[in-house]
Amino acid sequence: MFVRLTAAALLASIPAIALAQAPANTGQAKPVTRMELSNRLDKDYADLDANKDGKVGAAEIDARLRKGAQAELEIIRKQRDATFAKFDSDGSGSISKAEYEAHAKLPTIKDPDAKPFLDRFDANKDGSISKDEFRSPTIGNFERLDKDKDGTLSVAEQQAAATQTAAKAPARKATVKATPPIGR
Repeated sequence: MFVRLTAAALLASIPAIALAQAPANTGQAKPVTRMELSNRLDKDYADLDANKDGKVGAAEIDARLRKGAQAELEIIRKQRDATFAKFDSDGSGSISKAEYEAHAKLPTIKDPDAKPFLDRFDANKDGSISKDEFRSPTIGNFERLDKDKDGTLSVAEQQAAATQTAAKAPARKATVKATPPIGR
C-alpha cells in the first residue's frame, strides 16, 4: 500500500508521536507525557479491537488494513480526477476520459496480511495481540527516550531522538508497499 505514518509506524517511532502532539496551527513540538502516550495507545487499540474482546486478531488487522487502503485509494481517485480537469483546461473535452484513464491507472489493493504484525507484536504467539503486547514496544521506546525519567518527553528529548533516528534511517522513496502499517 502507500507510505504514511500509521499505528505501526507510531509503535516504532516515539518522536513521531511527540511531534504529532504539536498544535496544528503552530507546527511547534510540545512535551508528551507517558499518560498522553498511554491514552493514545489505548484509544488506538480500542479502535483496532473491533469486536471488543480484548485481543486483536488477524481478521481485525486485515479489516484495518483494508479500510486504510480503501481510504488511500479514494484520495488517489480524487487527485486523478482533479488532474484530468486541469488537463482539460478549456472544458472542451479534448482529452477524453478514456484517454486519461489509459495513462492514469489506479493501483490495485493487494490482499492484506496480518502475519508480519502478529509476528512482531504477538509476544506469546497465541495468534492474537493483547493490549499489553500492543502497548509494550511503544512504552519501552518512551522509557528509553525519557532520559531524565520524569515521565515526559521534552522537546529536547524528542529532537534528540528524531536526530538520532534520521541519522540511522536509510533514505526512503515513496513507493507502493506490500505490507502497510496498521492504519486508519
